[in-house]
Amino acid sequence: MVPEGFVRALDGFESVLVTTPSDRWLSPSPCAGWCAIDVAGHVIAGLAVVEARAAGRPLPEADPDWREAAGEDPVATWRAVRAAMIAALTPEALARPIKLGFGQEVTLTEWLAQYPLELLVHTWDLGRATGQPVVFDSDLVRPALETARRFAPQGRAAGMLGPECRVADDADDQTRLLALFGRGPFGD
Repeated sequence: MVPEGFVRALDGFESVLVTTPSDRWLSPSPCAGWCAIDVAGHVIAGLAVVEARAAGRPLPEADPDWREAAGEDPVATWRAVRAAMIAALTPEALARPIKLGFGQEVTLTEWLAQYPLELLVHTWDLGRATGQPVVFDSDLVRPALETARRFAPQGRAAGMLGPECRVADDADDQTRLLALFGRGPFGD
């Protein structure tokens, strides 16, 4: 069974994607050098990787051009890629072991259970770029924060994450999660 948190995180990203004003696709995002359409393309390309893993196909050797991945109509592209990915997530595919970038081997289901972290952070990035407030589902943010705490040091060492932002001692889980990924300031 596809992890419920993964599906809910997909839904959260889609809700921001579909309400993105057409004149905001080139607005700068919190990801250095990226604008809103680049964030959308990155997440869409990520779903294509999930689908490739589910189908047992080799992964791309290099990142695509994010804008090409988003296509002329990022919402239509998202919906098509999401549908293909979901269709590929059969029980057999979900049980398949996959090797992650840091050498760890897990089942596709286990990987997808951790994937909301990626979707949450980029949902916030897209929201910031397009002027939309984003509040994470508390049932998703706590496990994502736990995952982030485990993997942020490796990601930072590999140059995939910038420095962690400082937060107040009483900061909520969403703020702490975003800070681990170098996102700030946090007011909407």
